[in-house]
Amino acid sequence: MKLLYTTIFILAFFSSCQSQDNKADNTIPMFGEIEKSKEQKETDAEFIQDCLKQFGSVDSSVNAQIDNAWRYFYNDDLETAMKRFNQAWLLNPEFPDSYFGFASLLEMKNKTEEANRFYNLGIEKDKAKNRTEKCYQKIADCKEQLKDISGTIKAYEKIALLNPNNSFAFKKIGYFQMQSNNTQEAIDAYNKAIKIDPKDAMTFNNRAYLNQTLQNYQLAIDDYTKSIELNPTYISALVNRGITEMQINKYKEAKLDFEQCVILDPKAGELRRFLGLAKLNLNELSEACSDFELAKQMGDPSASQLINENCKK
Repeated sequence: MKLLYTTIFILAFFSSCQSQDNKADNTIPMFGEIEKSKEQKETDAEFIQDCLKQFGSVDSSVNAQIDNAWRYFYNDDLETAMKRFNQAWLLNPEFPDSYFGFASLLEMKNKTEEANRFYNLGIEKDKAKNRTEKCYQKIADCKEQLKDISGTIKAYEKIALLNPNNSFAFKKIGYFQMQSNNTQEAIDAYNKAIKIDPKDAMTFNNRAYLNQTLQNYQLAIDDYTKSIELNPTYISALVNRGITEMQINKYKEAKLDFEQCVILDPKAGELRRFLGLAKLNLNELSEACSDFELAKQMGDPSASQLINENCKK
């Protein structure tokens, strides 16, 4: 009799575990893709009715849950984001955004194969072809916020494949490749961005900086010049062009650039020091020392050494 009791206990224990394993889980996509119990289905029905009362329609309810899901994702609450994507999916399993949300959250856990399955489902559900690019943009925004640089680049690469005329995607790819020290990849992306949008001063400035780091000085100067033509008050391009010009001993040109810089930002000690350095290399010692003194007064930490080395009386 004791043995029979033990056997019944073991069976009951395993039955309980199986029930737990089969229980719908709102922290994984589509609640784990299992058949829900009667009680769970009743709870779901109550949730749907509450949403309809609050938001007025299924579409409005779905959009509210999707917006909340992306917001939680953006703020690094990935578990709650998954729950909201699940609620949106429950309201309308045909709406694509939930599948993209599932995929991106799975990617964050390095579950690449599962993620790809949900990406494909999202694309398949996007019959009107008007959600996929928007979802990839949301993913890019979230991953950028969470400092997932590789994930951000991948999201923008998907946008670029969908829409080869999206200059913003290529600019972002260029920027994050630059941050990742992938210089040639960044230049390639900026080349594409400039071809699409040749009037963005910042992209020319960024490509110029990359060429400057590669010691392609004339290419850098050409791009800085184009950037300044597009935006004559773009001080970053002026400073960078001046520095590049000094690197190839074009001190007269550098002086002109730094003179414009101190007009645009007269309280920046570093810019006043750069102007002094250009003058120093042109043997304009007295004027250079005056600039170094001004730079020192403005709090530039390197000015004192330049004064001691060059301006002793």
